[in-house]
Amino acid sequence: MTDKLLKQHKRLLEQQHKLPYTINLDGETFTIILYTKLSKVSGVTVFNSNDEPATIKEAEAVVNCIQKYNFYFEYLGKRAHVVKERDSIIAEKIEQTQLILNDNTIFGEQMQPTIDELNLAMEVYKQQQRKMDIYQDDITLLNEKIKMQGEILEEDWLSAENLSVAFAKAAYAQTIYLEATRKNRKQLAKWFHLHQKSLPTDKQKALSKIIAVLSDTNAGLVFDQIISLRPLLEEGLMIDHEQSLTQQAAEFNKEFETHCRFYKPNINKVKNLIRQ
Repeated sequence: MTDKLLKQHKRLLEQQHKLPYTINLDGETFTIILYTKLSKVSGVTVFNSNDEPATIKEAEAVVNCIQKYNFYFEYLGKRAHVVKERDSIIAEKIEQTQLILNDNTIFGEQMQPTIDELNLAMEVYKQQQRKMDIYQDDITLLNEKIKMQGEILEEDWLSAENLSVAFAKAAYAQTIYLEATRKNRKQLAKWFHLHQKSLPTDKQKALSKIIAVLSDTNAGLVFDQIISLRPLLEEGLMIDHEQSLTQQAAEFNKEFETHCRFYKPNINKVKNLIRQ
């Protein structure tokens, strides 16, 4: 494509970005130029292998492919922006301080169920976070592979789809258990405030540490940020929230996987951005 053609499409105060990969459709290779203004996409131009602007039909098909790839990692992108990788740090802190919650001689019959629920939620959080850390590394490697080869191969679409499903399943399990035990964290803090003087020094210190980790300004803040993204995970799905947590997770896994496998972008959302 020529600079003259690009200048014809570029508008005042816009920046142009060439995607580091091409899209292949029906044996034809297409290059994509995105235009941004104030960090938001303001337009897109698609060129065929002859460096000529694609037809509107071709451009829409190419933009649909871009939308689909972006959909696969939309939740991950939003989560990275909101949580900023503090989720893995919190998982490590919980691992280091959680052992005291396994001591069922401390809390008494009335409080023990609250502690058991909280302890289970923390286990789910840690286990799913370990999975997501691995998936995120795999996604990074996939994007690097695509950038190096300069195109998205058929195998890459399948990998992106599988990673999207796996990441969402882990994130959803984490989210619903965290949301269900918000009150448990506060009840633990309240119980400790009332009973700490009667506890042996070692157990008092151990409980103080986990409560500090789970406080509203530490893990609690990150948990709330993760919970706030639940609507994004459930968008387009019909989940019965009256079920048990295990049933909700199982229903989400089934619904989201089907939604992801058969996802079709809505071209009308971005049709006006296409420039010829």
